[in-house]
Amino acid sequence: MTTLKKKHAYDIADLLIWLGIAVVTLWALGKVMGWISSPVWVDMIPIFGGIATIAGISIKVGRVLQKLDVVIDDVEGMKDEIKTIDKRVTVLEASRTEP
Repeated sequence: MTTLKKKHAYDIADLLIWLGIAVVTLWALGKVMGWISSPVWVDMIPIFGGIATIAGISIKVGRVLQKLDVVIDDVEGMKDEIKTIDKRVTVLEASRTEP
């Protein structure tokens, strides 16, 4: 059995996901340790981190769905080709059995 290793390229979606997680984690740590006082904009940091994470996940899901659409179209094309081949084989078998 042959195994292939896929090279993973990081893109903007990965960056957004990890950035959002890091922002929320650092904010929570700073808040617990008392490093962060509580002006309004500081209390909104987890919201910004959550938005970045959701945006990254949305981009990833969109790309996966686009690939799935391509696969579905390819399978439909293969079904049509199989029907054509089946008809041709049936004609060949019929002509072979006739004297």
